[in-house]
Amino acid sequence: MAVKAPDRARCIQALDDLVKRCDGVNAAMLALRDGRPYAERSGGRVEPGKFAAMASSLLALGSSVLRELSAGTLDHVLVEGGAGKLVVANVPGSHGLLILAVLASHDARLGLVLGQAKTCALEVAAAFPPNGE
Repeated sequence: MAVKAPDRARCIQALDDLVKRCDGVNAAMLALRDGRPYAERSGGRVEPGKFAAMASSLLALGSSVLRELSAGTLDHVLVEGGAGKLVVANVPGSHGLLILAVLASHDARLGLVLGQAKTCALEVAAAFPPNGE
């Protein structure tokens, strides 16, 4: 089943809203499952191609690990370091076409970052054309 790409303007708006609603977000990106960037908001802090490729690889690895451990399907991957947090998640309803990656500062509130990432992913999911269009 071929999935048509979502409206790029709506995706960019969803990323803009995420950055505005969530203090500490340094970059937000939608990447295609093959590791290419689709839309991003980073203020020049990250290189989009590299960020997209890393997010895609991380999500694929997380999905494989959960599948091998019979632990269900992947919701999101969280990586925390001394200087920041990274949340990577599939966009629901995209059949794996799009991945959301959010990079936040180390002092960003994790619950807020996760909640706003999920809200953003749902907004992007709503930007896909209805079936048959």
